[in-house]
Formats: sequence, C-alpha cells, structure tokens
Amino acid sequence: MRALAAILAVFLALPLAASCVKLERQPIEKRFYALETTRAQAAQAAGQTSPASLLVRRLHVSPRASGRELVYRTAPSAWTADYYNVFFVAPADMLTQDLRTWLGGSALCANVLDPGSLAAYDYILEGNVTSLHGDFALAPAQAVVEMQFLLLKAGGDERQVLLTREYRKTAPLSGHSPQEVVQAEREAVAAVFAELEADLRKALARK
Repeated sequence: MRALAAILAVFLALPLAASCVKLERQPIEKRFYALETTRAQAAQAAGQTSPASLLVRRLHVSPRASGRELVYRTAPSAWTADYYNVFFVAPADMLTQDLRTWLGGSALCANVLDPGSLAAYDYILEGNVTSLHGDFALAPAQAVVEMQFLLLKAGGDERQVLLTREYRKTAPLSGHSPQEVVQAEREAVAAVFAELEADLRKALARK
C-alpha cells in the first residue's frame, strides 16, 4: 500500500511540476536593409550647373510597396511581404533621401532643397513610386522599380509643367536571397535616377 501511495503521489506531482517549467523559444530576428543608392565616383555629371534651386518633395509610394517589408511577386496575381527581412526605414523616406543626395552630387542645380528649408526655390520635383519588388513570377527572376516624376517651375499662381515622365527599370536577380533582391533593387533605382537626371538636365537647359 505504501508503494502504491508513493507511485500515485509521483503521478499527481507531474502536472504541477510541468506547470512550473518555463519554456522559452529563441525569437527569430529580423534583418534590416537599406538601398543606399549612390552615384558612382566615376559617374560625375558633365555639363553646366544651373544657378537655380530645386525643391525635391517627399516621394509618394503606392500602398503595395509602402511598408518596410521586402515585397515579392510569386505568381501573376500572387504577392507576399517578407516579415523577417525589412528596410531599415520606410521606402518613401529612404528613396527621397537617396534622390536628394544623388541630385545634390549631380551638379544639376546650385542647390537641392527639402521642404523644411526656408530658402527660395525655382523648381519643384515631385515623384511617385509605383513598384519596388522582387519578381519571381518572371523567368529569369528580377527586381522591378517603377517611378513617375513631375518637374514644375515655381512662381506665380499657375505652376508650369516642364517635365512629366514614367520610368521602369529592372535588374536581374543572381539568387533568391533577400540580400540579392535588395542589391538588384538598388541597381534598378540607380538606373531610374540616372535617366531622371539626364531628363532634368535637358528640361532645365531649355529654360
């Protein structure tokens, strides 16, 4: 009887012991990325610098690409966001800062300003980002970047439109990792910025 009582006591104690055990899981860490689209040192622009000042407004990003998660198209009508691989800052802020830095180093205008500046400006550049994703539904897979830009002449009640254009650039993916997606997106964004710069230079030269 004593042995039986001891066995019963052990079985009754097991649920209590289990309730005191704290199970811990190692959290899955997020990885953070930045496009850091910069002008190559050897790609300094040629041409005369305009004495004008250019105001670059914050870019608008479509809802599909506005989150910090990397976005992939996996089938013609299938999209997914990568919860564990994200941009360090929102794409709108990241791309706007990279664009201002790019144009500031282009010798395009005497000054490239942001809306917080109190300095006077002669031109306004506005833009929309409609696509920024890795496309695995295509063969071969590639990064896709689409942007729209509008250049306005400031001053007066009516703003004159000097340039309006849509840009679409792709870059091949060397693999399927998030790092390779970001690298390809960086190349595609740089191609958009380079072509935009050339168009802006032509538009300002006509004025």
